[in-house]
Amino acid sequence: MNYARSDFDRRHSFQGYWTWDLPFGLGQRWGSNWHPVLNHIAGGWQVAGIVRWHSGRPFTVYSGANTLSNVVSSPADCNGCTPDMGRLIMEAGTYYYFDAQQRGLFSIPAPGRLGNTGRNFFTGPSLFNLDLTIGKQFRVTERQNLQFRLEIQNATNTPSFGFPTAVVTSTVFGRVRDSVVSSSRKMQLALKYNF
Repeated sequence: MNYARSDFDRRHSFQGYWTWDLPFGLGQRWGSNWHPVLNHIAGGWQVAGIVRWHSGRPFTVYSGANTLSNVVSSPADCNGCTPDMGRLIMEAGTYYYFDAQQRGLFSIPAPGRLGNTGRNFFTGPSLFNLDLTIGKQFRVTERQNLQFRLEIQNATNTPSFGFPTAVVTSTVFGRVRDSVVSSSRKMQLALKYNF
């Protein structure tokens, strides 16, 4: 029997959403005595955000050989590996998930047996993302307003990486794939007239 964590098992996941009225302008902590023109420009701003943090998903390190059957590649052997081993490190300008010493611990199991690491033994990189919106409505008349928004996706410009190359016989074993699963910071301005 092969018992292991599910492919989509994330041990920790946090998501938060918020909207905050900045404390400037009429009826607020600061600026309640402002001139109406200054209040029209500097008062009434809002900041909203979405934050996501997820721990990594499990993955299997394969030996690159069919040691038990001709159907699938067997999990690797690893002398001294622990499930919490691995983190993003930079070596010679390239990201790796296992350092050189850790990569040296892996081997191909003997013919007729599965590796000792098993399915989904390791946990991949985590994910963090913060999106922000800064906005204000400028009232034109009682029924009309102008809405200004600055939207920032991935405000901290934090990359989120995919799994490393997880086949022991690969020449790039342990290297984090070049694909980043998150996009870089993007900003856009929006101006909308409501009537």
